[in-house]
Amino acid sequence: MANRHITQSEKKRIAKRMGIAVGIFAAAIVALVLVLRPLDSHKAEMNSSNEVPEGMIEVDGVKYVPKKNIETYLFMGVDNMGKVEKVEDYDGAGRCDVVMLLVRDISTGTYKTLNLNRNILMEQDSLEPDGTYIGTSTAILALAHENGDGMEISCENVVKTVSNFLGGQKIDGYAAVNMGAISIINHLAGGVTVTIEDDFSEIDTSLVQGETITLSDEQAVNFVHSRWYVDDQTNESRMRRQSAYMADLKVKLKQKCSENNDYPFTIYDALGEYMVTNISSQKFSKIALLMLEDKDEGEITIEGTSVMNDLDYMEMTADEDSVEAAILELFYKKYE
Repeated sequence: MANRHITQSEKKRIAKRMGIAVGIFAAAIVALVLVLRPLDSHKAEMNSSNEVPEGMIEVDGVKYVPKKNIETYLFMGVDNMGKVEKVEDYDGAGRCDVVMLLVRDISTGTYKTLNLNRNILMEQDSLEPDGTYIGTSTAILALAHENGDGMEISCENVVKTVSNFLGGQKIDGYAAVNMGAISIINHLAGGVTVTIEDDFSEIDTSLVQGETITLSDEQAVNFVHSRWYVDDQTNESRMRRQSAYMADLKVKLKQKCSENNDYPFTIYDALGEYMVTNISSQKFSKIALLMLEDKDEGEITIEGTSVMNDLDYMEMTADEDSVEAAILELFYKKYE
């Protein structure tokens, strides 16, 4: 069939029809995009809402997520009246009679402390003084420091023990101070004021039950450190006295630091020969000064059952619910 020549008017009609077709196709594409976009958006929202936040846990039907902006420091009071020194046998390393965890929540400008009973049974490593691993066993917390060299190895063993006990929580730094520094600390504070609630008559007649006094440096040692021949002789009673002492000590030292920003360095230097720490003097000073502004949200303790073992030493089995509650309060917040 011969090719027919398309007239100009026919070209216009074809172009018009093509334009209409293209317009309809484009409109269909736009409509499809508009229809699918809300679906995709809704699908994305659904995916986002179904995504589980990292580290989220659920306890009794309540969801919790880890606090993001916290610092955690472990402080130990070691049952050794002398200056710190590296040891080569177990007798000299000393047990940690005081174990306190400080948790700062930078986001809220607050801090809390966890006072751990030295008698709590915890899984811990048994070590040679040079750090050689022997095995893992369950023993009272106080013994964790006795395993090691009395220096960094001993401190790190306590840090690891406490961290594992609290579900693997990270501890950013530590400081272990020998009990021989109590008189130095008391002197730096200008004396700490307490009420004598226990009977000290067998070891220090100047600590009269019922009186409120500002402790001399010698009295402070007896009040904070002594346990035998004081009232019921239990570590729980001593912990209560230590908490009372710490309450006023914090007030006195805060006052000193607020008057002189360099005072934390004075404290750090004064404790030097009695302290093992991985916290630098600059960091120590920064923490001390920040805590002047932070709100103290109180002390947490872990409850448990105490019994005398076959060797006549007290052992405490921590209540699991109490441990869980402490972990949630210190390291988690409700998921909203």
